[in-house]
Amino acid sequence: MTSINSLKLLSLSLILTLASCSKTEDPLPESEAAHWDYEHTDWTDLGYVDCSGTIQSPVNILSMETIKADLPNVSISYSPFPIKIIDNGHTLQVNNNGVNKISYNGHDYEFKQFHFHAHSEHQLDGKSSEMELHLVHQDPNSKALLVLGFFIEPGSANDLFDKVLKNWPKEKEVEQTGTDSIDLNSIIPKDKKYFTYTGSLTTPPCSQGVSFILFKQHLNFSTEQISAFTAVYDHNARPIQPLNNRLVFEDLN
Repeated sequence: MTSINSLKLLSLSLILTLASCSKTEDPLPESEAAHWDYEHTDWTDLGYVDCSGTIQSPVNILSMETIKADLPNVSISYSPFPIKIIDNGHTLQVNNNGVNKISYNGHDYEFKQFHFHAHSEHQLDGKSSEMELHLVHQDPNSKALLVLGFFIEPGSANDLFDKVLKNWPKEKEVEQTGTDSIDLNSIIPKDKKYFTYTGSLTTPPCSQGVSFILFKQHLNFSTEQISAFTAVYDHNARPIQPLNNRLVFEDLN
């Protein structure tokens, strides 16, 4: 008889395979369809039909219900690049301006952009963090998306976020290139254990099949840095979505 552990590992293998093969559009630029906002998040009314799907993000991660497993390592290959930033009307977004990628479960994913949410979109045991950072990557072959997520709590000031705030564009929807150099290595935690599940983009068009890797070790931003962001975007987080029997895996590496 197949053991429970074998069934769990088989489920993990199937989920990782499906996620890596899923098709979705490039997250840049934003869709030209109907205007959306965070005041009314029933985005299906605006024609974004995927937003009513059953594989949506964000979710509440219940640590007592995760599947504990020895998960693949995330291999990071980042190098510094000049900041290229846009205030897109929903968040601050820093776009790819160099050669950066990660490797995960036998696939390479190119870095596309990173952006911020306040408060955090995902929850851990029903609790939100002050902010959340998403690093969006895409497999150049399958077009599948993989997002590295970071919970952010108050603490010491963060140098990378300082550069983001310093280069905040004066105009919305106008990309600006600065002289400050962004090094994504500076925010990668020493402890790379993580939670992972298959979900969706958390903004329209809510495309499904996105792999989320949420690091367990939190980032720290200063209270002043968090306040500078939330003075403009204090509620750009999508509400928690039903898990709908999806499995959330927890790395024990």
